[in-house]
Formats: sequence, structure tokens, C-alpha cells
Amino acid sequence: MSLFKTIHLGQKILHFTTPQPIVDEINKIYENNLESLKSHNKHLAGKIENEHKIDEQLPKNIKMYFEECFRLYTYECRTTKTINLTSAWINEMKANEYNPFHYHMGKGGNVEGLSCVMMLKKPNTYGVEYSRKHVPTNGTLELISGSGILCFNQLRVDMKVGDFFIFPYDVQHGVYPFNGTTECRRTLSYNCDLGNDLENLFKG
Repeated sequence: MSLFKTIHLGQKILHFTTPQPIVDEINKIYENNLESLKSHNKHLAGKIENEHKIDEQLPKNIKMYFEECFRLYTYECRTTKTINLTSAWINEMKANEYNPFHYHMGKGGNVEGLSCVMMLKKPNTYGVEYSRKHVPTNGTLELISGSGILCFNQLRVDMKVGDFFIFPYDVQHGVYPFNGTTECRRTLSYNCDLGNDLENLFKG
């Protein structure tokens, strides 16, 4: 069973550390199939040139890892809703590209579900912080959920390779631009629709 930490950000955010062999396998699949992958830009909010759909290329063992982690989220929330993996894509961010704050929807505009961000590759530097260097922001993921004076509703993360965060579709999130490098920041996102509670499927 995968280990995780729970972060309370209005809604729960689950933080996993992906085993390195899974990270390596996804990177290899992406790099070996890049020329044939479908562009996914028109479906995404990112101001990123290289965004490609990847779910059709992912083997069963990789999909099972995502299913397990999504299912652990539902257990953590004390729900028995069904899970249905829908679409996965890879964002290959270069210097000065960024992902504006947005939320996700599932198949057919479904608003009930989970999404995630997994770090696959990271530049050695995110470049110069133009001000307030003691509060680094370049290249960081930020998640926002909930409101209120005493509510912890904003989380900014300098993701490491293997970091993997799961959150509900309606959690706002974005990634800040970086500079000073030709290396890429590569992440994978996967959407998972939630369905009816398993306990209620055969009632009525």
C-alpha cells in the first residue's frame, strides 16, 4: 500500500512519494512516444507549448498505481465512491511558460472527481527571483482551497521529482514561471471521475 501524508487545505490534499521505478518508466514512455503523442493544449489552461495526452500509452501497472492512490483518497474521506480514470497528460514547461490558476472537470463536464500532479523531471535551477528572494516562487506549484480568517487555504510547493499530490477537481491550482535555464519542468496530471457509492449500487 502506498504511504501518504494528509494536508488539510479547506479540502484534503494527499501527498505521496512516487517510487523511482514508476517515475523512470513514465519518463521513458513519454520520451519514446513523443513524436506520436496527441497535443492536449486545447483542453488545458496552461500557457505551455508542449502538453501531450499520455493515458493511451500508460501500461496496466502504471494505471493500477494511480487507481490505488485515488482509492486511498476516497478511503481517507470515508467514502466508497467508485473511481474511473479518464484522461492523463504531461506538461513540459520551459522557461517563461506558466500554468494560470484553474480547476478541473471530468468526462462530460463532471465536477465530482479527483486530479493530481506528479513531478517527473525538474531543472537544476528556477533562475533569478526578481524580488523577495527569501520567499522563492519561481517554478512552484500553488494550491488554493477554502476561505476564512483562520483557514489554512494556500499551499505553495517546490516539488521534488517523485512528489505526487492528489486533490478534488475544484481545488484551484497553478504553476509560476521560471527563468535562467534551458532545462524543462515535466509533470503528469491524471483526472479521475468519482461515481455512486459502492454501498448504494445495489439498493432500491
